[in-house]
Amino acid sequence: MQEAQRWSRIESLFDAVIELPEQQRERYLRNECAEDLALLAEVQQLLDAAAHSTDFLKDVGAAHEATPLLSPGTLVGEWRIGALLGRGGMGEVYLAERAGRDFEQKAALKLLTRLDSDDDRSRFAAERRILGRLQHPGIAHLLDGGEYSGMPYVVMEYVTGQRLDTHAATLPLLRRIDLFLQICAAVSHAHQHLIVHRDLKPSNIMVTPEGRIKLLDFGIAKHLDLTQPGDVTQVIRASPDYCAPEQLRGEAVSAATDVYALGVILHELLSGQRLWQLGGLPLMQALERLASADVPLPSAAVNDPAQRRMLRGDLDSIVLRALRADPHARYHSVDALADDLCAHLESRPVRARGGALSYRIGRTLRRHRWWFAGAAALFASLLVGLAGVIWQARETAIERDLARREAERADAVRQYLMLMFRTAGEQPQSESLTAKAVLDQAAARLQRQFSSDPGRYSEMLLALADLYYYLNDYAGARPLLTQLLNGLRSIEPAQRAMAQHDLAQIEFRENQAEAASELLLEAQQYWNTQPQTYRSELLASRLLQSQLERTAGDPERALDTLLTALPERLAASGRYHRDTGVLINNLGIAYFQLGRNEQAIEYFEQAQAIWDALDLARSADALNTLNNWAAAELRRQRPEVAVEIFYRALVLRRELYGPSAAMAALQSNLGKTLLQLRRAEEALPLLQEAAAMAEQYAGADGVLTVAARLGLADALSATGAVDDAKAQLDALALQIHARYGDVHLLGALLEVSRARLAAAAGNRALALEILARAQSRFEALGPAGAPYLLQLEPLRHQWAGNEGDATSRSGAGAAPSAGSADKA
Repeated sequence: MQEAQRWSRIESLFDAVIELPEQQRERYLRNECAEDLALLAEVQQLLDAAAHSTDFLKDVGAAHEATPLLSPGTLVGEWRIGALLGRGGMGEVYLAERAGRDFEQKAALKLLTRLDSDDDRSRFAAERRILGRLQHPGIAHLLDGGEYSGMPYVVMEYVTGQRLDTHAATLPLLRRIDLFLQICAAVSHAHQHLIVHRDLKPSNIMVTPEGRIKLLDFGIAKHLDLTQPGDVTQVIRASPDYCAPEQLRGEAVSAATDVYALGVILHELLSGQRLWQLGGLPLMQALERLASADVPLPSAAVNDPAQRRMLRGDLDSIVLRALRADPHARYHSVDALADDLCAHLESRPVRARGGALSYRIGRTLRRHRWWFAGAAALFASLLVGLAGVIWQARETAIERDLARREAERADAVRQYLMLMFRTAGEQPQSESLTAKAVLDQAAARLQRQFSSDPGRYSEMLLALADLYYYLNDYAGARPLLTQLLNGLRSIEPAQRAMAQHDLAQIEFRENQAEAASELLLEAQQYWNTQPQTYRSELLASRLLQSQLERTAGDPERALDTLLTALPERLAASGRYHRDTGVLINNLGIAYFQLGRNEQAIEYFEQAQAIWDALDLARSADALNTLNNWAAAELRRQRPEVAVEIFYRALVLRRELYGPSAAMAALQSNLGKTLLQLRRAEEALPLLQEAAAMAEQYAGADGVLTVAARLGLADALSATGAVDDAKAQLDALALQIHARYGDVHLLGALLEVSRARLAAAAGNRALALEILARAQSRFEALGPAGAPYLLQLEPLRHQWAGNEGDATSRSGAGAAPSAGSADKA
């Protein structure tokens, strides 16, 4: 079937079923497309697009009442026109496919028929150039633009999925907030480029089948430098239910305009109901309603008491601040709005609630309750109370000893908590109440107040070291543990063993495996003198033991250690417990290290299910599992799955932490995986940011930085910037030779990047020659180079067989970075 005939067939089928009920539609299409499933899929895509289109895409059935300006098969620039998707006041929208390329790319082409003056045209051209700079995974990309028969057109990424309100209707609260934070990230990216969307609403936000948001339709977006007061015609094209008061008044818009629209959307996501119904109201009545201070609370709009309790307080206050009538009284930026939401999720003080000291301390207590839950049984004793401990002590001698130890430690923790938060309460209200600040302030008073009581002092030092460790502050924990082991004469053997175990973990984290092994062995030897009494400590120590065995070159033994511990852990804690989740995650790592990727993925999926069940999906534990899971999917040759998991991990890491070497590694891995999937334009900004971040936090010569810059060079090659790629690789070649020598993994990866550059420049013979050199280097590295050999054959096949766009088909160095899948 010729292309034009095929599009005609698709359009006729679309017209035939668009008005039919769902069941009749499916039956009709199955009969008509029984022998052409590809045809059925293309018609279904059009139906999905029509069902979830934005307001710009009016009802397709109505749109077909007039003859479309473009017929199927028409070439507009590089794009072959398909079926009409919709028609609105500004023009027509078509499904389009890039013509004359050896790969498929579908898009939505908007033909703009209503630009009333030369000034309109020049402003449209300027705004199109601005929008072309927006490269963010949460924004539908601008692919192309130009003029056709005197009419401007833009070509946008074609997005499938559901509109935001439809998708979110049945989701739990945390998942709805997660989607909203994704929206904030996309809008923030636009604001960083001085773009205000001005028409944010659920119908302009799609959720892909993978659960990722895509922000659509920047048709009335404005560059802040171009936005002028009195721009009322643009307001008319927006949806009044989501417009800020200043927008309806025709005043100058700003980032606060989008903050208001986001507040309306957040209210709708939390309550399940639209906040305003302003369509059809006279302008003055609409402005009067928006200016009212009586904004309905999200919690007041829900009937379920449990949901209402979840919304009261923080979430109600966040929404109200975003919806202030005065733009200056709202959040000053989208990032500030998102930060307050993240603060709520992490039980940190929310700015919208004010700064009362009692509220700040209450929030800090709530936020850091998980430190003690993670510290073996420290917090368990606090929760059950001394009465339960005393009752247990009557049962057996073993349980009596255990209860005594836990009671002593619980008392120490209680004393320390009182000291810690009394110290915090004495600080000026303006000072930040961070966990690190609270710990440092209290630690300064610890020795002065408790050094006269050695028994209690040692327990409190151990508790304090635990808290520093859970903050990953090894510099804070190490001197406390060293003082316990070397500076206190009266430390009890049980305290010494626990301190040895904790210090062993720090030594291992700082790559001192031999010292860690010695400390762990001493601790386990003591615990094994009374294995029933110290069952919990022995079980927890198996995680570090397994890591040390793997580091020593015995991955099979490391796996066996964890498999032996799992039944005992399940018996002690049950499946849905944080300690069980950590052990199962480590089992996934052990299988991954052995190359048994399917089993690794099974355990990572189990660990993620535990985090979800425990409401820890937004925790450091979940982030760790996502990183490991994505790495395993890459090794299993499923980059499309890995990309989605990497994106989930990146969103979570940005919410939990600031920029760091770990974030640079994650972005680098994501960018390189996108290169494998021919998504070079999407990968480029991620790799640019990763390279800069890695240099800042890992040093210019660090392995992470060099690997990230190699990925950036590959992205530059894939996007056609061959001169920039060559300059990048020439500089890296000198750096790698001087810092790492000729026989190093980075040197082999450099050769792969050079081969890609040669292919991008059109010299595939040279690319194959360089690829052969890279293979020799990987083979010379032995086991360290073996995983990378898998990437070479697809490249060789493409370049030798002249297949497709070889520069963007497979990404160099997209395998997981060292350590990205090796965290406990």
